[in-house]
Amino acid sequence: MKNETGTILVVCQFILIILLAASTRWREFHPLALPFFIASLLLSGWSVKVMRLGHFNIRPTIKDGALLITHGPYRYIRHPMYASLLLAVLGLLVISCSWLRLAGFSALWLVLYLKLRIEERLLLEHFPDYTLYQKSSRMLSPWF
Repeated sequence: MKNETGTILVVCQFILIILLAASTRWREFHPLALPFFIASLLLSGWSVKVMRLGHFNIRPTIKDGALLITHGPYRYIRHPMYASLLLAVLGLLVISCSWLRLAGFSALWLVLYLKLRIEERLLLEHFPDYTLYQKSSRMLSPWF
């Protein structure tokens, strides 16, 4: 059941991202969106470098041979890839914002939150030190 739920959440995540990107009025690009895109790229690049590309997983599951990464961006936030995605989508909202797009962003945030809750439960089951790691880091942002 967890696996099916995770797959459904991943599908919802991609649908929402595609809808938000496709509905962005790119010709109205606003320079204030650039810091969000740059921060997203830097955070995701740093995260992939630290975890190594072959260990990247979009589904909320634990891969065989998984290691608990607690350095690099993971020292501060437990889910930097989700944070990176949210930063990028915030950049899309800066370019063209509407109530409908805000609802889409809220739905994406909820989908990612549900995914990371599943992931956190699995990580707690798999890694005995995960509780300590949770106490020393934040979920999506170093500040909250």
